[in-house]
Formats: sequence, C-alpha cells, structure tokens
Amino acid sequence: MQRLTRSAPIDDSTLSTYEETVAIIHRHLPPSLALLYATARRSTEGNLEWWTARQGLAAPLSALSETEQIEIQRKRKQYQDTVTSLIEQLSARGETKPAQALQTLLTHSQALECYGVGGEPVLLNWAIPAQEAPVMTAPAPKGRRLLPWLLLVLLLLLLLLALAWWWFGGLHRSTQSPPLQNPTSAAVDDVSPKKTELTQDNPSVNLAKRKDFGRINVNLTWQQGQNKHPVDLDIAAFIRLKNGKNAGVEALSKYFGDYDKAPFMLLQKDLRDGDNKDGEWLFINGSQWQEIDEVLIYSFIYGGANNWSGLDANITLSVPDQAPIISSVVNEGQRNDVAAIARLKNVDGDIKVERLNSFFPDRETLAKHYGWNFEWTPGASKN
Repeated sequence: MQRLTRSAPIDDSTLSTYEETVAIIHRHLPPSLALLYATARRSTEGNLEWWTARQGLAAPLSALSETEQIEIQRKRKQYQDTVTSLIEQLSARGETKPAQALQTLLTHSQALECYGVGGEPVLLNWAIPAQEAPVMTAPAPKGRRLLPWLLLVLLLLLLLLALAWWWFGGLHRSTQSPPLQNPTSAAVDDVSPKKTELTQDNPSVNLAKRKDFGRINVNLTWQQGQNKHPVDLDIAAFIRLKNGKNAGVEALSKYFGDYDKAPFMLLQKDLRDGDNKDGEWLFINGSQWQEIDEVLIYSFIYGGANNWSGLDANITLSVPDQAPIISSVVNEGQRNDVAAIARLKNVDGDIKVERLNSFFPDRETLAKHYGWNFEWTPGASKN
C-alpha cells in the first residue's frame, strides 16, 4: 500500500461509512476494478488518509502527459460503467441498501480528483453524503386553500429562528475550539504532489515498462549550510549492461561516459563551485534502457565540508511524462565522505528506483559493498 494524500480529521462514523461502501465493491468486483476508489484510513493524529494497493508511480492527473491522461480517463469511465452495471444487478436482486450506497458513490464521484498509479486510475476524496429520510406528506383536502400560505409563513418563521440560532450560537462557538472538519469538504492540507519522494517508509517506486523512456535526467543539488568554504559535491554512477560489462562515470576519474553508445550515460562537465545553484547533472539514455541492467548513483564530498550534516543534498530523477522522483541524503553528521543515494534496476523492462542512503569512507568500499568489481588507482584529482 502507498499513501496518496492526507486530509482533515475524520470521525468514526464517516470512516466506517467509507469502509462499508468500498467493501461492497470488493465483494462484487475484481480487485483491479475495485481499486478505482482509494482506501480511507485514519492516521495516529486522527487525520483522514487516502491509500491505494496499486503498484507503480503515483501522480495526480494534471502531472501526466496528455496521452496518459486520455488513457486514465478512458479506464475511469470504463470502470464506472461497470459499477453502474453492478448497481442494476443488486437492484434486480432486491439488495436495495448496497445498490443505493453505490449509486450515491457513483453520483458524487464524477468530478473527483483522480490519480494515475502505474497507468491505472485511482479516485480519492470521495464521500458518501448522509441520506435524509423522505418525509411522507398527505394530500391536502379540498377547500383548504389557506394551507400553502400557512406553510410559507411557517417556513419563514423557521428561517428566522435558524438565523437567530446561527448568529448567537456562532458567537458562542467562536470562543471554543473549532469543530472537526468534514473530510469531504475541507481543503486537503497536502497539495497534490508534483514529485514522488523516496523515504524510509516509501523506499522504492516502479516506472511501468515502455518502449522508450527518453532522456533520464539526474540532478544533484545541495546547500552551503554552516560551512565556511564553498561546498563541492560530485555526482557519479556505476552502470552494468545486459551483456555483463561494467562501467562508470565520475569527474574525479576523468570518465564522463557516452550518451549515444555504451555505457549510454553521460556526466555533465564538473561546473559547480559553491555559487552555482543548478547543481550537477547526469544523463541516462532511456531509449537504450533495455540494454541496461542496473545503475547505482552516488555522490562524495570533494571539499568544503567535513560531513553531510546541513548540506540538504538530494538527487532529482526526471523521466519524460513522469512525476520527478526525489531521493535525499539523510545523515546524522558522522564522517563518511561517500554516499550511495539511489539505484535504478531493470526489472523485466520496468525501471525500479530504490533509495539507498548508505555511507562509506571511500568509493572503493562502496563499490565492494554493492558487488561492483572495479580496480581503483589512488591519487586521482580534479587538477
């Protein structure tokens, strides 16, 4: 399961209604279709959270390409049409209560916020509004033509009473703590993410297989922190091809790679001097991804700092038509110059991006730890 968003506080009754309604779908439909609706959970703080069991990169519809949006919307309509068929079947069998619950859900889900998760639609912030019991009214007897006017006067009186209650009651409530917000109408405090962040709780993400991933950009950025001298970090990578050959790109070793031919990876010339906020760049030829088995991205402190504390270093991995993926360097300050940040693995044509966040005294130790058999020559220098 992966969490998509977090919303306002939620009460037991509303959460129970969510769970019961989705349970109806799961009882009657296959999981692939039932997962159209995100699962509602309550966090330890009492907030409503939306989760999904779908696998793959999660991104709001607006962050997807036009082609992906069209495909997601097509599947969404197809799945909702199937829910309509289920409602008809339940009604025909006399199961009116679940049929009414699903009909209410369907009616209020036409304009819901939609996510694409691994190429599949997921709807969140959905709600089942409370249904008011219908009021039975008897037909008005003939000759009682004053009844409509009396009803109108009564409604006006009720309206005045309601306004008075709102005015004085509102003043009274303003001195008290605000009530719990309705999770279906409150603003979501997590703005729909434009990026996917890899963390300890969310250590990996899969990008679905495609014929051509295009140019994969990897950007390393960091902050100066409390260091007196300009901090200089280097981005580098190991790459293993499907034919078993290993290679690497690293400015310190004067290996900048080649984008159009093996190793299908190019390191931008080392430019950062402490003032360049653009960071350092590494480019992977995603059009040749089927020739690549694994890429390990790492960084090391070349100068200006004794440890990673306060540097706020992270890489941003950008794949065309996908939400950017961020993996941060989290270190408590111990002296380890080299950080293994992330790994890209070819899993049956998919790209699996894994967070590593491991630290080593030197690059050779890092390489041996992850099984890369390189020969290292001491004395390399940028000069």
